[in-house]
Order: sequence, then C-alpha cells, then structure tokens
Amino acid sequence: MRRPILIVAVAVVAIAAAAVVWAQTPGETPFPSPKVEQLFVSAQTVTAAGHSLGAGALNNRFARGETVVFQVFGGQNETGQTITDKDVKYAYVAVPGQPNLKLRYSAASTAFPWTASWTIPATYPTGLVPFKVRFRTLTKQYGNFVQIPVTSAQLTVTG
Repeated sequence: MRRPILIVAVAVVAIAAAAVVWAQTPGETPFPSPKVEQLFVSAQTVTAAGHSLGAGALNNRFARGETVVFQVFGGQNETGQTITDKDVKYAYVAVPGQPNLKLRYSAASTAFPWTASWTIPATYPTGLVPFKVRFRTLTKQYGNFVQIPVTSAQLTVTG
C-alpha cells in the first residue's frame, strides 16, 4: 500500500523540479545576482510626449514607431550616493540589434535622474526586448540592470 504512494510522491517531486528548470531563462540572472555589483541600478520604461497614454506614463508595451523613454537610477551600494554625470565613464542602455543609447543625467529628477529614448524602428521584431542598462564609474565600479524574467513586466514590441 505504501509503495504506490511513494511512487506518486517521487513523480510529483520530479515534475516540480523539471518545471523549475524549464521555466528558467538562460542568460543573466537579475536577482539574486551571482555576484554583488558595486552599484545599484534600477530602470523603468515610460511613454514619450504624444503617446496615447500621455507623457511619462509607465508602460512596457510599445508599437513600432513609438518612442520608449528609459528612466534610470544609479547609486553606490556602500555609500548610498546617487551616481551623477561627474561620476561615470559610461552609462548606456543596450538594446539588442541597436546602437547603445547613451544615458543623459539631469539633476532636476531625484527618483530617476538618467534618461534615454529609443524610437522603435519599423523593422524591429515584435516580442520581448531584453534591454540592459550598464554603468561604469571613473573609479571602475560597475552596475547593471537586467529585467526580471516576468513576461508581463518586460519591455515588449507589439507590432
């Protein structure tokens, strides 16, 4: 009597373990990171002026021809200080198949002082856009942002 229960329990555990392995996307792990970066980097995508949702509305679904605005925060993990334009060697958004988008700093915004915009080309493929944000300071500290692997939260080109 115990043997069928044991077989069912082993099968359930095996199926659950396989589901976890299959659900993982190969590539970078955004959190928890396998190594600790010296900089904390956070990013979000918002609409540009003229979009149907208005200027600066949080959004992750865009059609070809629309402009995505990347809003980024960078800070030093040890000191908690915000990274400014005087601190960086480079700061950019990397979009697959596109030139890097240089981030611009504005002291007027404290929440997300770094921005870059990208108008989606008419020929850009639809689907998820696995963009990354990269920082390097003059003191050789690095920080990266990678989207969490949740489809509903990732930048998506809809068509």
